[in-house]
Amino acid sequence: MKQINRIILLVTLLISISLLSACNPFSYTKRMELEDQVTENNQKGYDLVERGEYEEAITYLDKAVEYIYKLKPSLVNLDHEIELSELMDSPFNNLSWAYNEQMDFEKGLEYANKSLLILPNSDVEYVNKGNALYGLYRYDEALVQYDQAISLEKNDKSAYYGKGMIYYDRHQYQEAIDEFDTYLSLDSTDIDAMEMKIYSYMDLGDTEQALSFAEDLIKRAPTNYETYRIKATVIENTGELADIKKYFESMIEKFPDEMDIFVQMIKAYSAIGELEQAKASYAKAVKKDKSYVDLYTTMGDIYSDHSLYVEAVEYYDQAVQIDPLDEDFNINKLQALYNGKRNLRCAAFGEKAGKQLATSTDIAWYTGQCNFELENYPEAIDNFGRAVEIDPDDDESYANMAYAYLMLEDNDKAEEYSEKSLNLYADNSTANYVKNAIQEKQKPLGKQISKFFRDDYLYQDSSGNLDKTLAKLDEANLTNKDIADVIERVKKPDDWFTFALYGDEYDQLTVETGSDITYEDQGDIAYFRIYEFAGNTDDKFTEMIDQIPDPEKKVLVLDLRNNSGGRMDSSNHMLDVLLPEVVTSVLIDKQGYTDNYYSDASHIDFKKVYILVDEYTASAAELLTLGLKTYLNNVTVVGRDTFGKGVGQEVFEDKKNKIMVFVINFYWNVRQNNIMYTGIKPDIYIKSDKLADYMKVVN
Repeated sequence: MKQINRIILLVTLLISISLLSACNPFSYTKRMELEDQVTENNQKGYDLVERGEYEEAITYLDKAVEYIYKLKPSLVNLDHEIELSELMDSPFNNLSWAYNEQMDFEKGLEYANKSLLILPNSDVEYVNKGNALYGLYRYDEALVQYDQAISLEKNDKSAYYGKGMIYYDRHQYQEAIDEFDTYLSLDSTDIDAMEMKIYSYMDLGDTEQALSFAEDLIKRAPTNYETYRIKATVIENTGELADIKKYFESMIEKFPDEMDIFVQMIKAYSAIGELEQAKASYAKAVKKDKSYVDLYTTMGDIYSDHSLYVEAVEYYDQAVQIDPLDEDFNINKLQALYNGKRNLRCAAFGEKAGKQLATSTDIAWYTGQCNFELENYPEAIDNFGRAVEIDPDDDESYANMAYAYLMLEDNDKAEEYSEKSLNLYADNSTANYVKNAIQEKQKPLGKQISKFFRDDYLYQDSSGNLDKTLAKLDEANLTNKDIADVIERVKKPDDWFTFALYGDEYDQLTVETGSDITYEDQGDIAYFRIYEFAGNTDDKFTEMIDQIPDPEKKVLVLDLRNNSGGRMDSSNHMLDVLLPEVVTSVLIDKQGYTDNYYSDASHIDFKKVYILVDEYTASAAELLTLGLKTYLNNVTVVGRDTFGKGVGQEVFEDKKNKIMVFVINFYWNVRQNNIMYTGIKPDIYIKSDKLADYMKVVN
């Protein structure tokens, strides 16, 4: 935001001495020393703001204020207007300016208000307050301040600029043009105002006028790169590839050392959908100067905007290598890893970045999210804990800590952190979910399971004597066997997939075997044996497949024999790795509501894909098979008809009592194809159970 700021003049010292001498307990010499300190620190602070060194400037301006408070302690809690010299006013006004430049508009407003309490006021003080209010999106109030500045000084160009920006943000483009015209009548050389006027014409749809003004700008400053850059923005707005290409080539010829031309060119091509042209411009630019970091961040942003998150990581990583301590570069890479579901890499990189940049809440937050996805709940709690240390008002991180504690069944801690989140923001959905879940867990186990069954069982309308049978769960002193018997009686008679597990069966199921997936590099064949879809199977698969060189030259084999399924989200995430931007599956609950899984644009291609199946291939394994077969044209299913489980389960677990209750919760389909009871028929039938016989087809 444009502003003009005054600096205290030495002549004010004499005025201030006479004003203060009657009421100040200091000796004349002491007053002179204090006033000298005010003047000196205010001058240094002002000069530093002018140079853009805002942190250091604030340090000096704060010192000036300290000396002012020593001279006049009543100013500390000033709440009414008082007439004093400019000496006592200027540091507050300059602090407002400095904080506004730092984008800390709350502080900017605080010091502007204090400055305005010390009379007489100037147009500059009203402009600073207007700028702070503008930064806080309090546009109506800001306009009042700018008008007040103009009433005091009709040639205060900063006030006109501020009004122009407000009208522009409000899409009142003609009004914005009028204000920028007034500004330019006072300062005809200001490039920023000219640029905003051109943008206003473009947003009015008057490209011809915008182009005319841009060309006039070049005539006025034919050697100024910025004027050509502004015209390029207008040319981009036409959307004509030939015109854009021709103009940028002329810019490169005129300004061969301006690497920013390539950045603007890349953005322009991307904006009109010419991604290949953008990539070609990037390649040319990197040959010219591979150290120009904006090239990498721009390409990363473009790939992210196209949901090509994995590709974006490569470019953000280049930026990190150039400047490992740049917080934004690290956050960009971390965010792309998270969005691309590269959770293992995300967690590892986040831990490393967090040690170097310990003051970044975003780094701690994204690292926590990735650890949460990996079910590394203690690590996630540590990450979110770092985030709230940095920002104690981060309700979302408190809520995520609460959720992680809930998953660990540490209900006391879960309740503690959900309350901390809700104290900051009462409508935080995660914290409210945790709070309600804890309240539910305080009920007897039987009542919890009864509610779970009523809420989540897909076939309850077909379940005979539902209320009467579930009433048994309200009784006291139920054993796990009692609960299992009730579930067996209340479920639909032909429902094989609703049941309770407890005792030895619970122990066997919850033992971590680590044998859910294996990978073998067989030269031209990438062979994966997937035994089940556990919580982290997708992450392991993704990590392994990312390491395969030149996958488009290889054959992918997914061995899903004897795989009875598991986590549907794990299967969907694996589809995301292998498919372009599609709806990988649709889940349909008992009310008919749907929940869609999507894949992003990033995907890994193979020359050919073979999926090995048998009659025991079911559920999530069938989803992976059907998803790949439906959306890719190079997939061959080998083996025998699959099981045909087109439904999914929801699970209630109580770790303390060692019991799980599985209930059928939803139907699933891939592009409206559900394989319940029918299964998936292979393209090539194999009677044998031997892997060698299956692989003969592949080879």
